[in-house]
Order: sequence, then structure tokens, then C-alpha cells
Amino acid sequence: MLEANGLKKNYGKFTAVDDLSLTISPGEGIALLGKNGSGKTTLLKMLALVQKPDAGEVKVDGLYGKEAKAKIAYVPQEIVLFEELTVTENLYAWSSLKGSENAARAEYLVEELEMESFRKKRVDRLSGGQRRRVNIAVALMGNHQYLMLDEPLAGIDEHGGECIARLLKKEKEKGYAMIITEHNPTILLPLMDRTLRLDGGHFVQ
Repeated sequence: MLEANGLKKNYGKFTAVDDLSLTISPGEGIALLGKNGSGKTTLLKMLALVQKPDAGEVKVDGLYGKEAKAKIAYVPQEIVLFEELTVTENLYAWSSLKGSENAARAEYLVEELEMESFRKKRVDRLSGGQRRRVNIAVALMGNHQYLMLDEPLAGIDEHGGECIARLLKKEKEKGYAMIITEHNPTILLPLMDRTLRLDGGHFVQ
């Protein structure tokens, strides 16, 4: 279980997240909804342990710090890929797996996200939607029990969105928990067990 208690984050005089707490159980999906500036991305970064809160803490399966972070896959809005490497090379470069398990996971993600036709291309020669799919794939190259995805369908066409939704459904069925942020309702919402709406750094009805 991932447990967040009393998370708070300020940027100068602006409070982006104000004393928020939540829990997510294995196999559960949560959608964080809200308009731009509502605190979704800041909250997700703190839950993924990539940004330190000003107050509060995050515990994952009873663990803190690096041990907790190792259980989390984080997909940012920004594309974080090695532009000069191919799709396959990026998968291996970002992977936390070894040997045959590494190769099997890469093949699985290439198939699920339908990247076979461009797996040998350099990232700097891909379309925006293709890069987005690779961005998601590299984050999932590991045995992460908690998946954090920030606007995963941004810049994705309908077909790419269907690929991502199918992949996340399978990951959820394996017992992986996930939290996604979304600005508008999408095809991913039916996969979620509950939605939390943010406004001004607070949860609202």
C-alpha cells in the first residue's frame, strides 16, 4: 500500500498542494482530475518521490526513501529519452531489469504499444505521438508495483490512446496500482476505481 500523509508544497507564496493525504492499494486505479494549476502534477511528483514535499511523508509498503522509490514507475509529461538512441536502446538504457527478464519485458512493451514498426529508429526521428509511447514504455521497464502517469495521453492520437489503455488495463490486472492525472475525461477513466478532483491544492467534491 502507498500511503501519503499531510503532503504540502509551496512555491514562494503560492501553495500548490495543501495538506493532502491519500492511500492506494495494490491493483487500485486513481484518476487525479482538475484544471491546469490545480496541483495535480505537483501532487503526483511527491507521490512518485521525485519531488520532496515541504511537509508530510510518503510510505510505500512500509518503506521510505530509495527503497520506496524503487517500487514506483513515474511517467512525466516531459519526454525524457536519449534522442540519439533507438527505441530499443532506450528501453534497455532505462531498464532496471537484467538478462532474459529485461529482453522479455522490452518485447512485451513493444508489442503492447505497437512500436515494432519504429523500434529501430532513433528517437529524434519519431513523431510526437511515437515519442510519447516510448516515454511510457521506458518508465515501465522494471518490476514496479505502483505506476504514476502524468497526462499520459497528451499528444497521443486515438490509436495510440487505445494501445496505452490496453497496456494499463493488463498491468492493473496483474495487481499493479496506478495513479493518472487528466485534465479532461478520457478513455483511461473507465480503468480507474475512483477519481479525486483537485482545485487550489485541495481535494474537492
